Amino acid sequence: MAAPEHVGGESARLAVLQSKFAAYLSWSQPFIHHLVTGLDPYVRNIIACNRTENLDRFPVKEVIRFPDRYLYEPRLAVVAAAHMQKTFHPDLIHAHFGWSGLRMLLLKQFLRIPLVVTFGGRDVGAQMRLPYFDKLYKVLLDASERMICVSSDLRSKLIDIGASPDRIDVIYRGTDVEQFGWVDRSENDPSRPLRVLMVGRLVEKKGHRDAFDAVAELVRRGVRVKLVVVGEGEDYPRILRLRGRLGLREHIEFAGSTNHAGVRAHMADADALLHCSITPASGDIEGIPNALVEAQAMGLPVIGTRHGGIVEAIRPGQTGFLVPESDVPSLVEALAALAGDRGRRLAMGRAAREFVVRDFNLKAQVSQHLDIYEKLAADRRAGHLRDRTWIPEDYPELVRLTIRNHEEFSVAELLERFIWARRMETKFKEPVQRESRLERLYDLKKYVPQMVKYPVKLMVGRTLASAIEMQYRSRRGDKLETLEGVDQRVLSFFREGGEMSAESEQWGRIEELLRSYPAVEQLDTEVSREEKGSER
Repeated sequence: MAAPEHVGGESARLAVLQSKFAAYLSWSQPFIHHLVTGLDPYVRNIIACNRTENLDRFPVKEVIRFPDRYLYEPRLAVVAAAHMQKTFHPDLIHAHFGWSGLRMLLLKQFLRIPLVVTFGGRDVGAQMRLPYFDKLYKVLLDASERMICVSSDLRSKLIDIGASPDRIDVIYRGTDVEQFGWVDRSENDPSRPLRVLMVGRLVEKKGHRDAFDAVAELVRRGVRVKLVVVGEGEDYPRILRLRGRLGLREHIEFAGSTNHAGVRAHMADADALLHCSITPASGDIEGIPNALVEAQAMGLPVIGTRHGGIVEAIRPGQTGFLVPESDVPSLVEALAALAGDRGRRLAMGRAAREFVVRDFNLKAQVSQHLDIYEKLAADRRAGHLRDRTWIPEDYPELVRLTIRNHEEFSVAELLERFIWARRMETKFKEPVQRESRLERLYDLKKYVPQMVKYPVKLMVGRTLASAIEMQYRSRRGDKLETLEGVDQRVLSFFREGGEMSAESEQWGRIEELLRSYPAVEQLDTEVSREEKGSER
């Protein structure tokens, strides 16, 4: 990729901590890898995560894996920050999705570097609505120097929540328009069935049920159509059964998950792409689905719903159709229009390619990110961040009620594992045991809203933790400093303006305190062989 014209030598010296939790990188998030690799010629990217997967598909140059507690427990976060300072000297942090940003809060404060957070959809919709998460997200919105939304719809929602409008940028996810090149479909057999493609996780919000109902109606009308479903997810058994009930085995094909080359092959063979997202009860919303843009880059007309950022990625009547959520009759009419007018279909595909090249180009996305990075780095050099303190006094409690509560021991999770194990054990036995009352009662949990389940889980956890603590104190007494006490001393040091510096007497006392207890785990840092060779 050629360097954007505005980029000078300054940005090449920036070290950016690209934070993606939990894993770098899920097969469904290639857009993050495309951005990072697009930035590679201009900045030093260090991937921060707590586990890696699919590195054969998404190779990285440098990666550091943090155990989660090294990010949200102050006594360990300061160790992680000191390690980062010594090893990488990061200039700023870029967190991909809100939940990654939550894990960067202490590192951002301890290192005194800018924090950029990209919001993609579910973080703004479903997660911010959970009890206590709304308070921790308020901390994140206050702490972030810049926020990036992948659609104007998400920007509006962040502003409604209370984010500062002048710190929010809208940057569409870029598509490599050379990798997703134009495909001329004018030579395809005009007599073949309309080949429609769906690409995405098999989850409720993707609207597969509506798509299947629409295909069933088209078949009933005698329209020749074939739907190819690419992806995997928790709803696969449900929609597989739905295909059978609707009698659509010959008309709907499940292709499973695939890599980018596989997606491109499916798009090259398709006549249209369908992305009929809906808003589930959890509030989970889309930003701008990548498949929607990639398909248009390859010359496919698209059909989408008026949901989240989808409305920004389709030009109705020019590059495709927009229909209301869960409106099956409108889906049927849009698909029938494409099936019945080949010339219009091809014209929409050409317009779609031009639209993506102009407005969703990866080169433009890289350039916009570099602008933000350079501005924040300049602000930091000018000392604008030095005196900024934002860590609230109740931060440890907010973390305990949110991140730690989700990731540590849970009676509910233990019960679920027990029941699952029992079912697996009895599955292959004869005669099969009857489902217990406990199992039947536990099955009811799927009908209970998350807003109810979450406080109940907190209450059970608090009660057990309080009982354990009381028993411990009755045996051991209160003389030794607790780990919570160490956390508060670390937080107070930075809240009062302390910095990690060999010349600071106060920092020396903090270091002595940290040496008074053993490290729990060694941070895991990896550098590729090529990178090591270039550094010698």
